[in-house]
Amino acid sequence: MDPIEPASPYTSPSAPDGDIGVSELGEPAVVDRSSRQLTESSPIIPQTRARWWTTFAVIGISLLCFVVASGVMAVVATAYVHGSVSAKMLSNPENLRAVTQSPTGLLLLIVTPQLALVLPCLIAAYLSPTPTLQRLALVRGYWPIWAWFAAALAAPLVGVISGVVVSLFLEESASLKEMSDIFRRQGQTGFTIQLILMIGVTPALCEELLFRGYVQTRMTRVFPPFLGILFSSIAFAAFHMDPIHVIAVIPLGLFLGWLTWQSGSLFPAILAHFGNNAVSVLAIIFSPDPDAGAISLPMLKFTIGIFLFGCVGMITVLIVSIVYRRPSAINHGNPTFLDTPSRPET
Repeated sequence: MDPIEPASPYTSPSAPDGDIGVSELGEPAVVDRSSRQLTESSPIIPQTRARWWTTFAVIGISLLCFVVASGVMAVVATAYVHGSVSAKMLSNPENLRAVTQSPTGLLLLIVTPQLALVLPCLIAAYLSPTPTLQRLALVRGYWPIWAWFAAALAAPLVGVISGVVVSLFLEESASLKEMSDIFRRQGQTGFTIQLILMIGVTPALCEELLFRGYVQTRMTRVFPPFLGILFSSIAFAAFHMDPIHVIAVIPLGLFLGWLTWQSGSLFPAILAHFGNNAVSVLAIIFSPDPDAGAISLPMLKFTIGIFLFGCVGMITVLIVSIVYRRPSAINHGNPTFLDTPSRPET
């Protein structure tokens, strides 16, 4: 009687003898049947299904950490800028506005909550039986490295088009106007590079590690890829909380999710997120006061540059996604061969 051939947790069950299967990360792996043959009396270890509910738990804990850290940092930043802190000071918008005008105060308000946001998913990824870098999609992937930078050129175009379309139907919210005023004032004081690093690098790393690296990687292994990308994109957009901002960010989230899925790596999405945020900060700084009702020449040149470089980046990304396609042998509809059979992945 022929020996029993169980599905390997790291190769495609459909791969024939000696053929190239697909590893956990979608990388080619030779299926050696001789090394894993079992006899009739050999026990078959059942495959365990990935626990998708832990993803919701991590999202909830991350949001809680972000809110708590934001509140604590508001107190710390107020005490640093004003020399003291009280409930009355925290409830006074003018006092809080003075905090955002301080580079150190702004740093505390932006960077520390982002670090708190990403901490739960880093812990969960570390506790996972899958190696941490693989669990967060911090791998080489399928695309050449130069294509990652093409994604960074394309992302601002997605953001600009989304913002323009939303502005045709919805008016900019008060919180978004306040945020733009903060960035504009900081840029005028020569704090531009530091502001780009805070607004560009920190969210690009922290938010991508959580929403694309941890959440999407898990959801696309349990559910069809489209649903996994859609869920992570909606969660990413909802995190921005402001209703207008949430709507405007959804297309960018879908684009970043598609990049991660197609490339098999989180790095293109990180660079694309950084590119979008950096361009957004520069656009606010270059743009004149909205009450002036005019478009400055530097802003006009900057906008044209966004469209030109964005089109080049988008065309390049589309070509790369065709030339360097994901291996079709990956069975993402059946995640059992992707997970370690000893215990479920968190």
